[in-house]
Amino acid sequence: MSPGAVPRHSVASGFTIIEVMISAAIFSVVGYTLASAFLMSAGAQQSVSRSAGTNRSLRTSGSLLMDELRASSDAQITVTPLPDGNHQLDLMVPIDVAGVATWGVHDKHLGPTAALQNRQGWTLRYTVQNVAVGAGGVDRQLVRQLIDTAGDAQRQTVIARDLRSGAAVPPGFSVVQVGDVWEVQITTQGEAQGASGRETLFHVRPRN
Repeated sequence: MSPGAVPRHSVASGFTIIEVMISAAIFSVVGYTLASAFLMSAGAQQSVSRSAGTNRSLRTSGSLLMDELRASSDAQITVTPLPDGNHQLDLMVPIDVAGVATWGVHDKHLGPTAALQNRQGWTLRYTVQNVAVGAGGVDRQLVRQLIDTAGDAQRQTVIARDLRSGAAVPPGFSVVQVGDVWEVQITTQGEAQGASGRETLFHVRPRN
């Protein structure tokens, strides 16, 4: 060592226990924040997806019901109150059977030919069914049924779910004649208890 030179001492590198604890705490807070943000984002995305699905379902059911009501006649439309206060709608639409105009059901799912798709005397039914779900809950479903001349459902399609009770305001499914038009209302449950969710309200004047 040359005279006047300052000796170099090696400094041990590493973390103290306090530094390790502080670092762990910081990483825990950051990790918790990121995990919470991820869960909130996933929940929001699921909520948006459910909402979009409900909107599509209500638009589809409303459009189909409007078309069939518009094609029907007041004399072919019957509304029956259900036990929970919601409504059941029965109707027929004009069809052609062997070149003869009559009333019944037209549905392309009944077969590949017009003779199979047009069923004289059959009825289109929109009704609400209560389906049991977990924890004693009930999912009120609006279904579209094809009722044959014996009164049996030959085909059923669920077109809206999670409807409100008929005693609620607004109700889940309501069909009321107002003058020369029919007012149809379809409303689902909201996120909060007792609140209404998505609502479809339309007026249709059938052929007479």
